[in-house]
Amino acid sequence: MLLSGLANPARATGFVKDFVILNGTRYYTNSNGGGPEPPLLGISSLGSYDRGTGILTLGAEANTNETGNDDVQAVQLFYRVYLQGSTQGAFTSLPLTFVEASGPGSRDKKWQNITSNPNLLAATSGPGVYVLELYFQGAYDFKSGGGGTAFIFDNRGGLNYTTTFTVTGSVPVLWTGAVSDDWFNPLNWSPNTIPTSTTDATIAFFASGAFPYPTVRAQFNAQGNPVAAQVRTLRILGNNGSLGARNFLTGGELRVYGDFQDPFGGFGQSGGVFTLAGGTQTFDGAAFTEMHIEGGGTKLLTNRMDVLARLAFIGQGGVISTRTDNSVVYNVDLGVNATITGETETSFVLGILRAQRFVEAGQTNSFGNIGVDLTTTTASRITLATRLTGYVYNGVPPSKSVKRSFSFTPENPNVTSYSIGFHYLDSEINGIFESDLVLFRSLSGGIPFTPLFRTSIDSLANVLIRTNIDGTLAATFTLGDRRTPLPVTLTSFAAVASGADAVLTWSTAQEINSKGFEVQASADGVSFQKLGFVASETPNSSAARTYQYRDVAASAHGGTRYYRLRQLDLDGKQSFYGPRVVTFGEAALALVQGYPNPFTSEINLTLQSLAAGPATVRLLDGLGRVVRTWQPTLAVGTGSLQLPSLAALSHGMYVVQVRYPDGQTQRVKLVKD
Repeated sequence: MLLSGLANPARATGFVKDFVILNGTRYYTNSNGGGPEPPLLGISSLGSYDRGTGILTLGAEANTNETGNDDVQAVQLFYRVYLQGSTQGAFTSLPLTFVEASGPGSRDKKWQNITSNPNLLAATSGPGVYVLELYFQGAYDFKSGGGGTAFIFDNRGGLNYTTTFTVTGSVPVLWTGAVSDDWFNPLNWSPNTIPTSTTDATIAFFASGAFPYPTVRAQFNAQGNPVAAQVRTLRILGNNGSLGARNFLTGGELRVYGDFQDPFGGFGQSGGVFTLAGGTQTFDGAAFTEMHIEGGGTKLLTNRMDVLARLAFIGQGGVISTRTDNSVVYNVDLGVNATITGETETSFVLGILRAQRFVEAGQTNSFGNIGVDLTTTTASRITLATRLTGYVYNGVPPSKSVKRSFSFTPENPNVTSYSIGFHYLDSEINGIFESDLVLFRSLSGGIPFTPLFRTSIDSLANVLIRTNIDGTLAATFTLGDRRTPLPVTLTSFAAVASGADAVLTWSTAQEINSKGFEVQASADGVSFQKLGFVASETPNSSAARTYQYRDVAASAHGGTRYYRLRQLDLDGKQSFYGPRVVTFGEAALALVQGYPNPFTSEINLTLQSLAAGPATVRLLDGLGRVVRTWQPTLAVGTGSLQLPSLAALSHGMYVVQVRYPDGQTQRVKLVKD
């Protein structure tokens, strides 16, 4: 069968040869570097740079090797810049894009980011000696032991890689609020000048609360033309919420040409336009009402941002790049009435873009124009659509997906049937002939995929349409090549009690070089033993096939029993599927408890799960609307989970809804004080 992982690899998957690229010069990091490039650790100083006229760009290349059926799916460079001898801040992610494998069937992959090129001088606050600290991190999928995701590092055993550089010139301005809250009054700044597109500005926290924080309002010159507030790098310091530094935008426009640093959430926008107007920029997320992207380059988002009205790519636009390792923490989130406009081949969101909408039966929903059109015959009700751009699902070479996928998390996943319009960019089709594109669906969020083919494709409008899709909407959808399809193996696996027996049923859509399935059982969901073996009907098949195994008198082994499948190929390769849980006698239930009740800023959950794996936790308000979503991975047994950052929620009744790995759903009601 087509697989993505092997159990017990001979040697660990990891980094082979990695390079940091500074102003175009390559420096190797790990001991496998060598060659003509110098080692980064051998460079004590990168030199001196003027903040006004100088530039120090950062790029990276990583090379990974896979063993067994491991599949490296994402690589990032984490870096931070801080004044020597000062407090070290958080790391910023620089995502690397998969470039190529060494050859057909090769397990060596090259990853690069030589286009974002953030200017490290924008992360400095003034003259001085600064430290650049960095490391590489990769994520890979594995199949051994039931499968999952693990991480690899190139970080000097946890010490990371460091070097220094010196900054001269360009003294920033500091907000004093000496006269008023007016951004445009020079007497409110020290020295007495308002910031410009080449001036950095810092808004510090006033512990006494004696001075107002700046507010940008609509401003006009003598001719009646609008005047925008401008700044290069803007830093908003202090604690969270009303106790920290603030910066308000109520009208007009605030244009940022450098980095936007707001680590404690002090920015507030109730009107006007917030514009990232420079080239490559790094910015902290906030709740933006109207946000414009201009100036080209890559805008690196450090965490999550919410858009309440519109995210627009204007003129040269640019690319907003998010991290991809957690779709809840790192994303661009469109509010219920928000839209995204102006995406082109060179201006778009790279990474995670989400939108939640109420989907009615028979009505087409475009989720704020994120690139997918969904029409259902039965209402899926509150539905979260997640777009992931830049991520490629790899099968056996040359099998691969396009660089875009959509995942749906519906309140009602069991719609009768539905139709999908899948929009894409030419730069995302990943070398696949457009005429060969077809739709694929995965119920697991990754390999394996099942082909859904297509109803039609418009290569001028760049949209593929598939109508009358049956089966669950709670899935991941992407496009692939009909000539070299994505891996399709197990399409279903169920285990149910039948009297004192347990009956296991599973189906495949395609089998390649398949020997058969070993059935395994466990009393605790951790240690599994072989029960029997079911041979494949034929080693190679493109037709759907269904298999069954009966565990006779399974109830004699206790109330709860866990099952999984170990699929074997003729060449010895293997994959694991499951586990599935069967409970005999009185049905066991997953449990959830929440405290404190009432709560103020966080909720602590005590969870009792009957199966290990990914779960979904939602917080619903009194009207049934989802206000927060978490996606933890639960172990079998009793565990705890904290739901943080809830202080901003309105007072009233809330419901925590937990969907466990085995499909059970439990709820607990709590009150926000």
